[in-house]
Parts: sequence; C-alpha cells; structure tokens
Amino acid sequence: MQAKDKKYRTALIGTGWWGMNILREAMAAGQSQVIAMCDVDENQITPAAAEVTRLSGDQPKLYKDYREMLAKEKPEVVIVGTPDHWHALIAIAAVESGAHVYVEKPISHTINEGRAMVNAARAAKRVMQVGTHRRISPHNISGRDFIRSGKVGKIGMVRCFVHYGGGPEKVEPNTEPPKGLDWEMWCGPAPLRPFNKKIHTRGFRNFLDYANGTLGDWGIHWIDQILWITGEKYPRKVFSTGGRQIAGPVVNTKEAQTTDAPDHQLAAFEFEQFTVSWEHRRFGANNAEKTHP
Repeated sequence: MQAKDKKYRTALIGTGWWGMNILREAMAAGQSQVIAMCDVDENQITPAAAEVTRLSGDQPKLYKDYREMLAKEKPEVVIVGTPDHWHALIAIAAVESGAHVYVEKPISHTINEGRAMVNAARAAKRVMQVGTHRRISPHNISGRDFIRSGKVGKIGMVRCFVHYGGGPEKVEPNTEPPKGLDWEMWCGPAPLRPFNKKIHTRGFRNFLDYANGTLGDWGIHWIDQILWITGEKYPRKVFSTGGRQIAGPVVNTKEAQTTDAPDHQLAAFEFEQFTVSWEHRRFGANNAEKTHP
C-alpha cells in the first residue's frame, strides 16, 4: 500500500468545537480512520462521535481518560484539542506511546511545558505539529511572498492588534457541574476551581489557570506570522503591561467568579531588525481597523 493510500489510526482528545473542526479536516483529507475519541464531558463526546460515524462510517471507541485510550488503542496520530493547560501532559504521553501529534495552539500553557514537549517529540522521533494554521492560508502566503520580495522595503516596526467589544464584567454564580462532566478531571493539573459556566465550554481562555488570555489566544497567530515571514527566532527583550480597568476586579470565591485575564494588554518585542507592538482590548471594538470582508 502506498503512503498516500494509507489510513492512519487517528484519535481525538478534546471533542469540543475546535477539536471537531480539526478532526473534520483530517477526515476530509482521506487518510484518517478515527478509531477513538476522548473527553471528560459526555455532553461533547456523544454528539461528536455520532457526527464522525455519520461523516465517515467510523465507529470510534470512547474514553474519558486519555491514558487508557493511548494504552488500549495505540493510535498512530493523536489530535489534541483540549484547553491549553492539558496540552503538555497529553502530547508528551502521545508521542511516548508512538503517535504523531497535532496539538492546537498555543503549544502549551507555559514556556517550560513547551520545551518539554519539543524534547519529548525529538526523543521519541515523532512529529509534533502545532495548529498555527494561518501559515497555509492563501492570503497569508501571498502576503509573506510580497513582504519577502523586498517590495515593502526595510521593516522597522510591526503592529499587531485585536480589539473586541465589551464592558464591565458581571459576576457569574458558581453551580454544580452539568451531569456527565467530570469537572475534577477537566481541571486536571491546574487548580481545581468551583464549576462556572464562564469557564466551560469555550470560556477558559480568559482564566489564567487554564490559558493565557487574548495574547495567548490571538497573539500566538500574529507573532507566529512575524517569525514565519522574517525568519527571526525570538526577541531580545520583551516588555508588557495591562490590566482590568474596564472589566473590573477579579472575583474567585466559593460562590461566584469572573474571568481574571487582562481586559487590555500592551506588549513590545524587541527583535534584531525591528520592534513588534502587540495591543488587545476587550472593550471599545474598533471596526474601522478591520479589513474589508
């Protein structure tokens, strides 16, 4: 069987909105047999598995613990679509079990976790790809080619920004976890907070126990574009400041919570040949700075 005809035994860990987006593309490419899916939330994995069967005919085995899944199913490819705080442990376990890994961005929750993931992939001689998928977007490739042609001249400064709308944040009462969700396992290596619907599903990015706010969500894409285009490896100096002047004070009690990531942040990255400025805010959306559809 030629490699292009081979179907790789593929497993998805983290079956929510974005994990399923990745898996759909893997199935559409025609080289994945979905053998297993893993999630601590039955409310996500049940409909996700039904969709996989409907789209491909595959009938993946379902797991709540990724360690059991890796040991029993021995997938060749593992897609990690979990919140950021789980990326490192799962990806390292996957490459050590013999799988190649596609892990959603950002690669990890901390720098040291990312280093450990790279070391593990190299030691296991496995491929670990991070979901910086804008590198394959046609308009991004075209822009990169144009900039690298020299037609824009010497670059001295690059500006990155994301401006969402918003205002003062309302405190959300904590509740019991939904039936079918193992909340303690969801929190995993991070602090065990009371369950709050602001966190799960899809709200975790603005809780610093589980992710890194807007900079960790969108900044990874913009900064990656700069490194990809220019060939720079890392900045010489970094400065950052921000706060929650509009969102308001952080609340994290037994009764209620707010997010705790900054509602705005400014950062400067000093590279050898240029300086990068990052700016985000979750208030005062600025549609004038958005590109035309």
